[in-house]
Amino acid sequence: MGIPEGLGRARLVLTLARSLPALALIAALGFAGPARADNLFDLASFFAGQSVSAGEVRTLLVSREAFTARFTGRTSGQTLRLDERFRFPDGERLQRWVLRFDGPLIRGTVETEGSDGALHAPVPVEGERDDAHIVLRYTGFAPGGGSLKLRFRHEIRPNGDGTLSNDVTVRLLGLPLAHSDVTFAKTQGDLARHLARERRP
Repeated sequence: MGIPEGLGRARLVLTLARSLPALALIAALGFAGPARADNLFDLASFFAGQSVSAGEVRTLLVSREAFTARFTGRTSGQTLRLDERFRFPDGERLQRWVLRFDGPLIRGTVETEGSDGALHAPVPVEGERDDAHIVLRYTGFAPGGGSLKLRFRHEIRPNGDGTLSNDVTVRLLGLPLAHSDVTFAKTQGDLARHLARERRP
């Protein structure tokens, strides 16, 4: 049985009128439904294959140590498996990441090579992403360090030239201990060009 045409139109108008305030609120808050997932920062695609980085660690505003790294990444669905091989003045160290992307949420683990050359047990990583940046957080170990657990926060943003910046803060008992500025790039040439532009007055 159908609804009389006039009554159906009246109900439709009433339903739309009731819905408009909620629709306006959704638009104001920036909720656009599942389509937003297409605009999220795609870190997995960047790190698929080979990548490189260069950076500097500053500890308590006293010491500075430059480092580089090479990356090998593999993606499977929404999961990124990434080996990060640091090169410090005193040798190489490995970090092994597994990151799973579920819309704006990021969950995973990281294993870090200690001063004895062995990987520490995996520690959980959590984070979030939007269209402009990614934040990763975990309590774990410094590459080449001992058994002291530290709190790490990574904030990754695109630089606009195909490279990424990574701002890393390291805390101990809630107090800032060290800070790193890192640049990620797909090739050594891209990395060199970005760093040369940064050095220009």
